[in-house]
Amino acid sequence: MKTLFKKRLGAHLTELTKYLRLVFNDYFVLALVFMIGGLGYYYSNALKQLTTGLWWAPLLIIIVLLISVQTGRMATLIEDPDYVFLLPKEAELIGYLKRAFWYSTILAALMQLLFWIVLMPFIQVTVSASAPQLFSLLGTIIFLKVAWMNADFARKYHLQHKWMGNRWLFRLIIPVVVLAISIYVNYFIGVILAAIVMIGGLFTQNAWKKRSVDWQTLIADENSRMHSIYQFFNLFTDVPSLRGSVKRRRYLDWLLHKIKLLPDNTYLYLYAHGIIRDNEMSGLYVRLTVIGTLLLVFIKGEVLPIVLCLLFLYLIGFQMIPFYFHFDDNAFVHIYPVTTEFQLKNFQRVLLMMMGTVAVIFAIAVIAVNLTTPVTVIGVLIGEAIEVGLFIFMYVPRRIKKSEFSR
Repeated sequence: MKTLFKKRLGAHLTELTKYLRLVFNDYFVLALVFMIGGLGYYYSNALKQLTTGLWWAPLLIIIVLLISVQTGRMATLIEDPDYVFLLPKEAELIGYLKRAFWYSTILAALMQLLFWIVLMPFIQVTVSASAPQLFSLLGTIIFLKVAWMNADFARKYHLQHKWMGNRWLFRLIIPVVVLAISIYVNYFIGVILAAIVMIGGLFTQNAWKKRSVDWQTLIADENSRMHSIYQFFNLFTDVPSLRGSVKRRRYLDWLLHKIKLLPDNTYLYLYAHGIIRDNEMSGLYVRLTVIGTLLLVFIKGEVLPIVLCLLFLYLIGFQMIPFYFHFDDNAFVHIYPVTTEFQLKNFQRVLLMMMGTVAVIFAIAVIAVNLTTPVTVIGVLIGEAIEVGLFIFMYVPRRIKKSEFSR
């Protein structure tokens, strides 16, 4: 089992490295450097305007630390066929899962450290925490994360006492109580309580590690975890392993009914219905729009809002391009007398509607936050208009022609 986990982990890291090379390309890294630099500059200036004793500061600290505890799940690297092939060695599976548990826990602890480093200046300014108190808070969130990872480990087995693997208990209820005690009462009491919860959780392993494995939960949890990772990669590149699903959205039928049922609008009808009802494509569109809007709401300045606005607008449009070929493998498109004469124009119309809607949302967010900065407002409006026009009517045709040649 030790060899199996090492082999699976190596293959997993190789796959992640392959996708990360595509994600962190030269253009994205450059944009990321500007974005991190701008956020850091804004964060630094915001700290200078804060004072000790703000009533909302402890609440914000608890919320951010609670979010940090949620990041990271147990990576078992279990695959669907393992239910058949590893079933005879179920008694030995505990060794495999323990290695997966500690690997995942170390990564999760590093994530807690990152959140703590980012939040530390805010805590020092708003609640005047000393160095021992800050390190106590770091220990608290790490202990809480280990306890939550142990509960996630426990739910992979058929438990006699269900509370041992209760996600809500270890993921939300206990962290909220312990963090509230740490911030509002005493940091050292909080870290002691978190340590007790962690040690108690680890001791419960003796009660369930010899029980039978819940294979359905084990496989479902890992598939869910990998699906989340693939969804992130799908923001930047095509992921063949990502399985799409379709969902009827009746509340958008009023929008689809505006399409006239004419032969020239065949692909317009297909693209509009396909993007709206495809969970991956519509989810990607909504996620990027929400993330971009939130960043634009919380960021002020002259140049940075313009850069972020144009960057997210480009990312949204770029992710929609592969959908042009979505119906190429549909036999009915080739059987029925449907020409491809208007396919590109129909796709551009759908893309114009989608990017135009996002551009309006981004413009409203920028104008609302930077109303006193005319340069930013004018820059966003002109920049969005130019980018949408050049992207849809110049870049998209060239990109599609190049993709058709390579298919």
